Amino acid sequence: MKARVPAEVQLEFPLPPDEEPIRDPFAGDLYVTYALELVPEPVGAGLLPGSGVAAARPGVPGAGRRYEHIARRHCAGLGVAPAELRRLAVANLRNRRPDLTLSWYPDVRAVTVSLGEGLESGLLLDDGFLDKLAQDVEGDLVVAAPARDVFAATGTGHPDGVEKLRWAVDQVWSEGEAAEDADPAWDVPAGALLTRDLLVRRAGAWETLATAT
Repeated sequence: MKARVPAEVQLEFPLPPDEEPIRDPFAGDLYVTYALELVPEPVGAGLLPGSGVAAARPGVPGAGRRYEHIARRHCAGLGVAPAELRRLAVANLRNRRPDLTLSWYPDVRAVTVSLGEGLESGLLLDDGFLDKLAQDVEGDLVVAAPARDVFAATGTGHPDGVEKLRWAVDQVWSEGEAAEDADPAWDVPAGALLTRDLLVRRAGAWETLATAT
């Protein structure tokens, strides 16, 4: 999941169409990219969404990994239609989330989800997971994904939960010293930032949640 023009397309000259990374619009200013993990031995590659990462071998530690964003030439070489990338990415993400944990706030109906390897924002694509999570909240599912490795959720029926998510977004995006009550879990690198917007899922589709006035 990304929110800015990737470095590889910030060039003075355009890339050939087959070399441009595939970017699927998502919601608001977010879009989805895909990538292949570069490995020394010839193994089949699996796709992961989110921070533009993909993995060939689920379970391999992330340190030292190298990735290449998927362009149409990769799809042609792999025999995969670009329209199939998201489905394959979600399937691979599910294979890599055995350690998924949910931590509910004690004071409001809101939850943070931890997955590891900076893949949390990719959960926005997993309809099966989202359907189950939506059953635990009232109203429509609301998610904050201010950074690639941050995923917090509540429902529109929990105004205090929505405010907790806005607080979490402020923590991630805050500049300078954090407030005294800041949660260190929200301390993420600037390069991992995604969006300040909260997202609401209605009828299986995402849109930005309007700010109360």
